[in-house]
Amino acid sequence: MQKKKFLTSSFGSAPLELASFGALLVLPIAPMLTLYGAIFDAIAAESIARHALRAAVLESAPSQLDQSITDAVAILSKNWQRTVSFTVECGECKKGDLVLLRVEVGNSVAIQVAGLEPK
Repeated sequence: MQKKKFLTSSFGSAPLELASFGALLVLPIAPMLTLYGAIFDAIAAESIARHALRAAVLESAPSQLDQSITDAVAILSKNWQRTVSFTVECGECKKGDLVLLRVEVGNSVAIQVAGLEPK
């Protein structure tokens, strides 16, 4: 009885299968990296806004609030390795006023509000 040639042959399609299935397995990586970048930017924006405003309100006089926030945001954005734009709204910056800090990192925006203690 003679064996069929294709059963004993060493030729196959393993490289083709490896390339096609490997490409299918790698496809979800790009969207996940994009999602990871967006989430990282959102966390960075929220953290920078919260910590910068807290540090500025607790450590500086109301008249020096803008400079304190600018310094804190610069340090925190360097630590997070992100480019940050921000705005501060304080009104008259007197005791009892609210301070609003809006921080943008990429497409993410974080807003923090703190009150200046009346004394």
